[in-house]
Amino acid sequence: MSPFTLAVLINLLFMLFRLAYIILYPIDLSPEEAQYWDWSRHLDLSYYSKPPMVAYLNFLSTSVFGNTELGVRITPVILSFVMSVLLYIFVNKLFNERVALLSSVIPNLFVGTAINSVLMTTDAPLVFFWGVTVMLIYMAVERNTAALWFWVGVFAGLAFLSKYPAVFLFPLTLLYLFLVNRELLLSTNPYISLIPAFTLSLPVLVWNIKHNFISFRHVSALAEKNAHFPNLGTFFEFIGGQVLLLSVFPFFFMVYGWWKTFRERDSRLVFLTVYSLPVFIFFSSLALKKKVYANWAGFGYFTGAVLAALFMDKLLKRSKPIFIGVVTLSGSLIILLHFTPLIDYVGLRKLLPPKRDPARVMIGWEELGREVGKFYTGKELVFSSSYQIAAELAFYVEGNPRTFVFHLGRMTQYYLWRDRLKTYKGRDALFISDWGLPDRVKKHFKNYEFLKSVDIFWRGEKVKSYKIYRMTNFTGWFDESPKGY
Repeated sequence: MSPFTLAVLINLLFMLFRLAYIILYPIDLSPEEAQYWDWSRHLDLSYYSKPPMVAYLNFLSTSVFGNTELGVRITPVILSFVMSVLLYIFVNKLFNERVALLSSVIPNLFVGTAINSVLMTTDAPLVFFWGVTVMLIYMAVERNTAALWFWVGVFAGLAFLSKYPAVFLFPLTLLYLFLVNRELLLSTNPYISLIPAFTLSLPVLVWNIKHNFISFRHVSALAEKNAHFPNLGTFFEFIGGQVLLLSVFPFFFMVYGWWKTFRERDSRLVFLTVYSLPVFIFFSSLALKKKVYANWAGFGYFTGAVLAALFMDKLLKRSKPIFIGVVTLSGSLIILLHFTPLIDYVGLRKLLPPKRDPARVMIGWEELGREVGKFYTGKELVFSSSYQIAAELAFYVEGNPRTFVFHLGRMTQYYLWRDRLKTYKGRDALFISDWGLPDRVKKHFKNYEFLKSVDIFWRGEKVKSYKIYRMTNFTGWFDESPKGY
C-alpha cells in the first residue's frame, strides 16, 4: 500500500469517526455554532462580529442535511478530510512521502484539529482557506506566474470572509518574500493577488460602512477589554493553551523546528516558520496585556504542524518506542477530549470537575428546547437576555422559531434585528434565563408568571439551570442600551 493510499484511508477513518460522533454522542450545538446557524437564516454581506463565510456554508449544508447537528457540522468534517489529502500532496513535494504521511495524519491527534474538525465555528473555514492560501503562496514564489498569484488572492479573500485574522497573510507574505526572494517584491505578479482578495473582501467593508463600522469596533473592544501590562497570568494561561492545542509534545517539536530554522536557514523551514512563529509571537505579546483565547492563534499552526511532523519523523527514525509514546499520549488526550466522562473513570475528576468541563457548554440545549416547546404554540415571542440561549432555542425548539435578545450586556448580532419586534406587539412571550427575570424586561409586558425551572446535569452533577417565564401583552419594543461592543 502506498503512503498516499494509507494517508487517505487513515483520514477516512477519522472522518467516519467524526460523523458517528456527531450523530451518536449526546452533545448539542455549542452556543457559537447555534448563533452562526441562526445567521444562515438571515443571509447578509457580513455580520456583527464575524465575516459571512460561516453563515453561507451553514446555509449550503443545512439546505442538504436539514437543521440538524449533522447538517451544521458536516462542513468542518469534510474540510478537515480534504485538507489532510491536500497537505499530503503538498508536503510530499516539499520533503518526502514519510513526512507527508505524518503531516497528513498526526494533526488529527491535535486537540485544536479535533475541535475544528467537528465544531462549525469560524475557525474551521479559516484554517482551511488559510492552509490552501499558504500552499499556493509557496508554489507562486517558486514559479511566479500571474495565474498562481491570482489564485492566492482568491483563497486569501475566502480566508478573510471566514475570519478577520486572515489579514496576517499580507504582512507575513511580504516577510516571506523579503527573506527568500526579494526580487519578487519588485515584480508585478505578487500584487495581482490583491485584486481578487480586495474584491472578495469588499462586501464586508460595504456592510460595515452601512453599520458604522460595527465589526471593527467589536474587534477593537476585544483587544482592549480588561487590558493591563504586564499580565503574567493571562500570558502563561495562553502558553498553556497553545501546548494543549497541539497535544503537548508536538508543540515542542514545532518550537524545535522554529529554532532549527534560524540554525539551518533552509528555505522550506523558513516558509513553515514565517507562517507560524510570528502569529504565535503576536498573540503571546497580546496575552501579556489581556486574556487571549487559545484558539485565536490556531490558524498559525497549519505550517507549524508540518514542522512538528518533520521533526517527529526524525524521532521515529531514531527511537520508535519514544515516537509511539508521544503519539499514544496525543491520542489519549483526543479520546478524553471527545469523551470527557472517561475522566471520572480514570480518577481525574478533581482535575477537571463537571462545572469546568468544556463539554458542558454543549449539554442540555435539546432538553431545554423540548421544555420550552411545551409552552410554545407558534405565536409567542421567544427571547432571552443571552444571545447564547436565544440562538440555542432557535435551533432546538420545534419549528425553529425566530428568537430575540433583550440586551443587558454588550451588543450582538441580534441587536441589529430588533426592528422585527414590532410584529409581536400585543402578543404573549416566553422569556428564558439562566439567572432570573430583570425588572427592565418586566416593564415591557402587562404581566408575567414563572412556568418552570430546567436543571441540566452532566457527569452526575448539576451544571446549569434555566428558568422559563410567560409574559403577557408585549409593548412591541425593547428599551435596550447595550454596554459596549
